[in-house]
Amino acid sequence: MQEVSEWQKLINGLRIAFDSDIYVTGSNASLLSGEMATYLTGRYVEIKMLPLTFKEFLHFKKLENTDPARHLSEYLEYGGFPSVVLQTNSQLKRDVLSGTYNSILLRVVAGRATIKNTEVLERIALYLLSNTGQLISINKIANILRSSGLKVSNNTIENYLELLHNAFLFYKVPRFDIREKEYLRGQGKYYVVDLGFIRSQLQRKNINRGSKIENLVYLELLSRGYEVFVGKYNDKEIDFVAQKDTDVKYIQVTDHIPENSTRESDNFSHLPLVIKR
Repeated sequence: MQEVSEWQKLINGLRIAFDSDIYVTGSNASLLSGEMATYLTGRYVEIKMLPLTFKEFLHFKKLENTDPARHLSEYLEYGGFPSVVLQTNSQLKRDVLSGTYNSILLRVVAGRATIKNTEVLERIALYLLSNTGQLISINKIANILRSSGLKVSNNTIENYLELLHNAFLFYKVPRFDIREKEYLRGQGKYYVVDLGFIRSQLQRKNINRGSKIENLVYLELLSRGYEVFVGKYNDKEIDFVAQKDTDVKYIQVTDHIPENSTRESDNFSHLPLVIKR
């Protein structure tokens, strides 16, 4: 809908003329910006849609009564877009994912921002996919791109990251100092909106499974209505601090915990709250 000129005026006219509910869909944050505030303030409710969660994925495929562990690998590989989940052919799944990804990146992001040379944008997006769950530094991205011969400023990289975030292709998760109760400027983490994009774009089978699971947990927390941060307490890092009203969760994510290992739980040991595991 955001591609239609002055669509806000039409919607406002329909709202006045008819006693009806009106549902408007769009593919990025621009749908709720600009003139919409003028014409529709106080008259709309924003509902952010996500791909299917793992539980919804099982329901969609009528697998609720089976062992979920048998189907987790498929979900990590191909994600939760319904149009992909319904496909039975692996190549068709990858084709749909590639088409969806390129449509968002090149039409929604590059097209709206009138980016003519998309190489830098594409390289940044691939870097985020390759570093899911890692702290992202603009300086590091700039150095990598410049070392490959691309002339790019830090401001451009920052703007492109914002564009990717506004298009809901990636979610930026800021760092939060639990002890000082303040946000930390600079580095944050980025998680992709659908796990299938990681495999379809990187074309590698040996992608870190733990990073995918971390991405899955982040999307699950979003779907449950939590506001999510990367936690820092002294020199320890907590993968996620998730808050909804007075409910606060501290979460560490790992694919495998060796017997008698306390590596993942040690980061909780200095927190000022009792953690229920």
